[in-house]
Amino acid sequence: MLKLRKVEIVGFKSFCERTVVTFSGSGTTCIVGPNGCGKSNVVDAISWVLGEQSHKSLRAERMADCIFNGTTKRPPLGLAEVTITMEDPELAEAARFVMESAASETATDSATLVTENSEDSALTDVTEILSLDPAQSPETQEAAADGSALSPAEPGGKFKRKRKLAEKPVPAMRPGEVVVSRRLYRSGQSEYLINGRVGRLRDIQEMFMGVGLGPDSYAIIEQGRIGLILSTKPMERRAIIEEAAGVTKFKTKKRLAEAKLESSKVNLSRVSTTSWWKSKSSLAR
Repeated sequence: MLKLRKVEIVGFKSFCERTVVTFSGSGTTCIVGPNGCGKSNVVDAISWVLGEQSHKSLRAERMADCIFNGTTKRPPLGLAEVTITMEDPELAEAARFVMESAASETATDSATLVTENSEDSALTDVTEILSLDPAQSPETQEAAADGSALSPAEPGGKFKRKRKLAEKPVPAMRPGEVVVSRRLYRSGQSEYLINGRVGRLRDIQEMFMGVGLGPDSYAIIEQGRIGLILSTKPMERRAIIEEAAGVTKFKTKKRLAEAKLESSKVNLSRVSTTSWWKSKSSLAR
């Protein structure tokens, strides 16, 4: 079961500056404030980053209205970004236990190795081995350690170091944590990030499908949603019950598999028709 730990909002609706909402502990967290302070925008941000595609559900006329539009003292922004951090407590506890046990075993092995080395050094003579290679300068040693090469740049003997291109840093994740981000630009382009890497909307939907998280799931219930659920038709109410039971994920996979089979049948019929016309034209000649 995933638990929400942190929400980071930048440029989404009324959040101009970076705002971090932390959900600590296992109890209930409440956001209290006057009307119009942005309490509902926090829920909209969570629903939006989970893949909400309807601007009406986000209380906006279009999706671009979710970007901070500016005020008399602040200019409008060109980007809206929301990042949520979720954690599986059972997996995190198991990983923490494994890491602590591995660290204790490593400390025990290193202590045993130090004891054995001290006993061996007391019983044997110390022999110094002289190298036939010329001594290296500190710069050359640092270059060898870093893996960077030295190339001659001037005839006077000076050298120019070639540095490697640094790779883009990947955010360090704790065991059992999942970080999902969504960005929206003024141009209409959007992108999704899963643990700092670019992903697809389908990947996020499949990851949270069946666990009660999503724009149409039972995990997010807004004002008036309870009355709407009670007054809906039985088939619409059944969708929420299936989501709670974890059946939605398998039904979606079944629907996608049936769609692929149907497209394969259409392709086969088209290929067979083309081959039949070719054979008929060759016989006519």
